[in-house]
Order: sequence, then structure tokens, then C-alpha cells
Amino acid sequence: MLCQRCHKSLATMRYAEVVDGKVSEQHLCADCMAKQQAEGASGFELSGAAPTPTMRHIPAGAAPSPVAQRTCRACGIEWQDVVESGRVGCSACYISFEDQLEPLLRGMHVALRHRGKVPHRDDVREQKRANLQTKRALLRSALKTEDYEQAASLRDEIRSLEESLRADDAVNRGSQTSHA
Repeated sequence: MLCQRCHKSLATMRYAEVVDGKVSEQHLCADCMAKQQAEGASGFELSGAAPTPTMRHIPAGAAPSPVAQRTCRACGIEWQDVVESGRVGCSACYISFEDQLEPLLRGMHVALRHRGKVPHRDDVREQKRANLQTKRALLRSALKTEDYEQAASLRDEIRSLEESLRADDAVNRGSQTSHA
């Protein structure tokens, strides 16, 4: 595959960029990748304000508008103070500043809802499930790049993992009824 930027050299790298939740992918040669990285933005900044250490990746749309300055009803903190400090005053601030915080949080985190951490366990079934998810993602990627040999291999591995998980589930159901 030729580089999608210069259309001259062989593309040896894949460059993916996520903007507003949409992924754009390019296959680039080493020279174009170096140019892309040199041209890349250093991050987002608030218009008219320097970013604080905790708020370096604030989208431009999250900047406060001078016309509508809002205040939290519970703690009295103003949006401008939240932006400057990088911290909200209380849990009610998330409701008071919801429309301004949402794009900010989307830029900083994978999701808007905290899922918490899962305790570390040496659980074979959990490892198989994680491996299954990884293989499915690799399969989608292989199909997207039209690497059908790799896709077929991954399909077979996925089937094997699914059968193994079904067998484990059947064994667990059987042991649960014998203990009851």
C-alpha cells in the first residue's frame, strides 16, 4: 500500500487520530509520519487563558463565555474558578456545570461514567474473556485492512476460545447444582 499522504513511498505505519469521538486512520511512510508528528498540535488550550497542569486537554469549546457566567447553587463556586483551579467545588458542580463539563471530561477520559477498578484476580475465565475481546478487535482490524489470512486464523482462535468458555460455564453450572 502506498502512503496516503505523498502517494510515492510504501506505507509502513498506521496513524490514527480521534476527533470528537470519530477515528480517522491513515497509512503513512516513515517520512510522512515524521512530518505528521512535527506538525501535530501540542494539545488543546482555552481561548484567552493559559491551561493549568490538571486541565491541559480542555477543548476550545469548554471555555467560559463572559456573557453567561454561572455559579454552583450548592457551593457558590463560579465556572471561571473551576477552569482556573482545575477542580470543581462539590458534587453538585457536576450538575450545575454539566453542559460545560461534559465536553471537557470527554476530552480527558474514555467515558463520562466512572467504572471503578476491578480487583486483580488470577482468574482463567477472566483472562480468556479479555483474550477473546482482544482477538475480536484484531479480527475487525484484519478485516478492515483486508488481511484475510490473519482474519481466518483469528476467527478460528475466537471459536476455540468461545467453545472453551462455554465448556467452563457448563462445568461451573454443574458444580453449583451439586453443591446446592
